[in-house]
Amino acid sequence: MFYRFLNRKISNKIFELHPIAMKYLSDDIDKNNDEATGERLKVVRNHALLHKYFETNQKRLYMINRNYLNFLKAIIFLYQRSHAHVSAGILTAPAKIYHTIIAVQDSFSEAVNSLNLR
Repeated sequence: MFYRFLNRKISNKIFELHPIAMKYLSDDIDKNNDEATGERLKVVRNHALLHKYFETNQKRLYMINRNYLNFLKAIIFLYQRSHAHVSAGILTAPAKIYHTIIAVQDSFSEAVNSLNLR
């Protein structure tokens, strides 16, 4: 019951931030079409797969949603603060931002692969 409440709260935040992050990512892939942006977009797909798989397990769903929310916040921070090409800008981002993006990408990819979700 407690995790159901937390999931609703986080889902509302994701609902607000998701379109903003997707706009930044889609604009970047249209302009630059680099591999890093493609990897970041895979996180969105992997989140959807994991969300569907764990929709009955509220605790795991909360952890996935919390990681995804942190990823969205990091992407928005990165794109709002970057004045140069974002792929180059990620190297100058604070270590916490870089770590969050990479950690969520890796954890979601590993989870999808280990669960054989496609």
